[in-house]
Amino acid sequence: MLSHKLSIIAATSVLVAACQSPANVKELEVKNSNLQNQLTKAQQEIVGLQTDKKQLMGEISELKRVMGVLDTEKNSRVEESLSLRTEVRQFVQAQVDSLKAFMVASDLLDYVGGELVQRSSAHEGPGVLVDLGNRVPRAGNLSGVAGFFTGPTSLKVYVLRPVDDRYVVIWGSNNLTVAGAGEQRVEFGVSVGIQQGDVIAYDFNGNVNVTFDKGTGATALSSKSLQLGTAISPSSLKNAKEKRAYSLGVFAILK
Repeated sequence: MLSHKLSIIAATSVLVAACQSPANVKELEVKNSNLQNQLTKAQQEIVGLQTDKKQLMGEISELKRVMGVLDTEKNSRVEESLSLRTEVRQFVQAQVDSLKAFMVASDLLDYVGGELVQRSSAHEGPGVLVDLGNRVPRAGNLSGVAGFFTGPTSLKVYVLRPVDDRYVVIWGSNNLTVAGAGEQRVEFGVSVGIQQGDVIAYDFNGNVNVTFDKGTGATALSSKSLQLGTAISPSSLKNAKEKRAYSLGVFAILK
């Protein structure tokens, strides 16, 4: 009896499995079909992306080619512009040098300073002379220094600009050498712009070797050498009451 029941249960299980199997297969087939469709769609998208990538690479290549052409054209224009500017500067500089040489040879330069004559008193030793009596009357370009010297010497020329109640050192020449006695002129290596009201100072690192008179000028002495960017106070200057006039000045082209 028991074996009979077991046979019935086994047969029933087989029937149930047989009934469910087609449904599971169908469901799997549907899922497989969906996955296949998704795979096909993904493959199509990959193909589309690869096409877009190829197109973009082509556009990038074309842009690089255009940029290369533009760079070549730009460099050509820059080189042409630099060459033209160089030629213009050289031409203008040649004209300026020619005009300056003509004005120097013809003694047409403006002069700012004491008259270049032999004076009664001698200045012993080095000194820093600040000419407050001969301020720059108009803006222009400073070209060199002139003086009536008693012998060889060396000096630096400085431009002082009034700022409030002080004088600020805005420019200084290289060391200039005076070869001998008498009226001498020494040009600067480059011209320097000056403004109305600027004060000229002369820093001698050797004997001044320039004579002076008292009572006719306004040249004072600084107790220390001048440095670019520094400021000096009028109260720090010495011998102002003596009103010294030195045979010393600068020549320039003033407007």
